[in-house]
Amino acid sequence: MKTKRLQLMIMATLFLGVNIGGASVAQGATLQHKSTVVTKKPMPKSTVSTINVSKVNTTKRSTFRPLVTKPAPKPVSKVSSKPAAKPAASSATTKAQKTVAPKPVAKTTSTGVKSTASKVVKTSNANSIQANTAVITRNKVGSVVTPATERIEHVPNVRVLLGSRSSDAKVTSTANMVVLNSANGQVSTISANRGTSVGVQGSKIVVNGKAIDSVVTLKPANSDAPFLFEGKGYRGGLTLRANNGKMMVINSVPLEDYLYGVVPQEVIPSWPAAALEAQAVAARTYALHTMEENKGKLYDVSTSTDHQVYNGVSGETQATTNAVNKTKGMVMLYDQRPINALFHSDGGGYTEDSVNVWGSDVPYLKGVKDFSTGTSTSNWTVTTSRQALESKLNAASKGVGKLKSIQLTPLGKPGQQTSDRGVSGRIKSATFIGTSGKTTIDGDSLRSILGLKSTLFDFYVNHNPTKGAGKAYHNFTGSNDTVYIKGHGWGHGLGMSQWGAAEMAKRATPGDTNYYQTILRHYYSGITLKKMY
Repeated sequence: MKTKRLQLMIMATLFLGVNIGGASVAQGATLQHKSTVVTKKPMPKSTVSTINVSKVNTTKRSTFRPLVTKPAPKPVSKVSSKPAAKPAASSATTKAQKTVAPKPVAKTTSTGVKSTASKVVKTSNANSIQANTAVITRNKVGSVVTPATERIEHVPNVRVLLGSRSSDAKVTSTANMVVLNSANGQVSTISANRGTSVGVQGSKIVVNGKAIDSVVTLKPANSDAPFLFEGKGYRGGLTLRANNGKMMVINSVPLEDYLYGVVPQEVIPSWPAAALEAQAVAARTYALHTMEENKGKLYDVSTSTDHQVYNGVSGETQATTNAVNKTKGMVMLYDQRPINALFHSDGGGYTEDSVNVWGSDVPYLKGVKDFSTGTSTSNWTVTTSRQALESKLNAASKGVGKLKSIQLTPLGKPGQQTSDRGVSGRIKSATFIGTSGKTTIDGDSLRSILGLKSTLFDFYVNHNPTKGAGKAYHNFTGSNDTVYIKGHGWGHGLGMSQWGAAEMAKRATPGDTNYYQTILRHYYSGITLKKMY
């Protein structure tokens, strides 16, 4: 997919190879974190079981959780141009700490920014369906620049696991829906606005009481018409797969349409356009990378932070839809392949080299200056006690008796890597010494044990860092020690910092309509930007 014809043919094969059916269960798509499982503590769930596909309340989430594409599972040695599965940002074949970095939730966040995401009405009557169609039409303004048939021909489909269930569900569309079997043969047609019951019976999917096949796909005849699954709107089609007595529910949707429902969940829609566009390209690239990793599996991505948060039509906003349309087909490549475009909420002043998170050197994931400033995610302090710290270590089977000291290089200026800290200052390992011995804990595990936002922090025993010079203190007195933990950033620190991108976007030169490329080239080293379709 680069310059030579052979490479173009290879890339074409890559994009055309995604089909609606899939073939074997994918594990949170290369998204497993560093074996130490720190970050997102996503229970390694491969088949998002029992995820209720019913309407998710997207208007009352007021907690600001930055993003989450996590580091993928640990480098499975294929981290050449692309990190293994998806790491902390959600991918990376190298299990990086799956730190569920907070993802800037596009709803009301702690920053007070509210998103105007449209809601899909949770009913199945014709009027509600029409209302949802209106929302979709509004959000797609300006998105169709080529005929729908051409769009489908060139834009690959993403298979999104919405959930797995044993109970029946209802599907409705404003357009007629065709029912296809596992061989993509048409079985029947369902009239528009008719509520259709789907379920599972043994090894077969049942539609309106009739057992059809082990895999059944429902597709609106009009590719621009939405469908409702349990009252929630989606674009594309719905593939139902009988799997061990349950029904896997998979939304097969064109990549660009998928991004409409992803980008507003990963950023704050009121951010400058360049930041939204940078996120759109990162999300598109991450999806393509993950799709390649999961070829042959039953689905490509889930709807959670294990990959990228996806909320269908109900999560869309005009600002983010515009960002997707503006960057249509634009992808980041390294060595002619889509990169594992990890991102996190806040870099805390400096991002990190992948080798210090995964133990594998991914050339485009290098530590760089982060421009995030002033948010609650950039600087934070946690206050605890020696006893509480001992208790958490004991609970993690890392107890050393009564704590005496912590061996750790004091946090200094970024760019000065040490044996126990990365280039950004993030902890690679720390040693706790107590009355019954000592134990060394890697940064990701320590972050998980202490429940912190990132591994970029230090300990200040009996010295409040908010008052004074902030010099680190690692020795305990043995009495009522107060332990202050001062840290920076949120997330694994690999790839793009979302808050940093937003800050960079504010500095864009007026009239620079492609500043998003400057942002991406800053956070991803040595990448090439290319319009793939």
